[in-house]
Amino acid sequence: MTKRFAAILGAVLALGTGQAVADPVTLKLSFFASDTEVNYAKVIKPWVDAVNADPSGAVKIDAYPNGALGKSLPAQPQLVLDGVADIAFINPSLVPGRFPDDQVFELPGLLKDLAEGTKLYAGLVTSNSLRGYGDYHVIGSFMNANYNIFARRTIRSNADLKGMKVRIVGPIVGQTVKELGMVPILMPPNEIVEAIGRGTVDAATLVPAAVIDFGVDRVTSHSYLLDLGCGPLAMVMNRAKYDALPAEAKAALDKYSGAWINDLYVKALLAHNAGIIAGFKADPKRTVVSPSAADLAAVKAPYEKVTAAWSDKDPNNAKVLAKSRELLMQIRAK
Repeated sequence: MTKRFAAILGAVLALGTGQAVADPVTLKLSFFASDTEVNYAKVIKPWVDAVNADPSGAVKIDAYPNGALGKSLPAQPQLVLDGVADIAFINPSLVPGRFPDDQVFELPGLLKDLAEGTKLYAGLVTSNSLRGYGDYHVIGSFMNANYNIFARRTIRSNADLKGMKVRIVGPIVGQTVKELGMVPILMPPNEIVEAIGRGTVDAATLVPAAVIDFGVDRVTSHSYLLDLGCGPLAMVMNRAKYDALPAEAKAALDKYSGAWINDLYVKALLAHNAGIIAGFKADPKRTVVSPSAADLAAVKAPYEKVTAAWSDKDPNNAKVLAKSRELLMQIRAK
């Protein structure tokens, strides 16, 4: 038997017995916070498990939660570009210079809930309407629930907000709370507990899930459910890394990206946030206040002022806002 014939025979036997002809592509995923944080536990971990269990065996995701590759949430997009991680969970609001158009999601009164926001975000990404994503392949595009106010002192109405120092997550939310008489202070969520403990801030704009995940419930006991705009979250991959993947690996990732992971997020986070607010209402040591009809009417003018100022600031802002409203009309029509 010639060497050439033996090589051909070996290849044929390998294929016939189902022997793998290539090792899976291994990708590193960075998550800045604990593996018990809701986005990781209910969305990212199930996604990792699904990709790793795919029958193709083309991709293996090695997840690094608990900040193992980097604890700074604002730094996560750069970790992907630097090759420290291949995939990362990011908060674009914390890096507005990199993702300037994502400020549209923070506009107060634009979005009803996270389900609607997630659909809008996906629509804007797929239509290439948002700057800053050229170096990234977007695996999942999620929307936080509307930000509310969680404080260490009682808030019964909009009047109690005056002069309050409040942590904010993005510049437009900051402008919104400023119009309502508050003092905005930008900081990532994992610094809130210490800041409230020191008196640096009196309250924080957060979604219910984050109140629990980052321990803010330990230093606050009053919730004011005034919607202050939303914030995007995403799972992104280095685009060059994605483009260089074998076709089988791309297909495996694509199978669980987009609608698959976005739908998982919406289902899990809608229920989770609602459950937290229900628990707060049932706790006799806490107060949960929804704004009165008069207070909701009173914020309409400042909300419109913030929106108009952002739209007028840059022609591209107006373009993104118009596209967002167009997509929202389509989403609501369905």
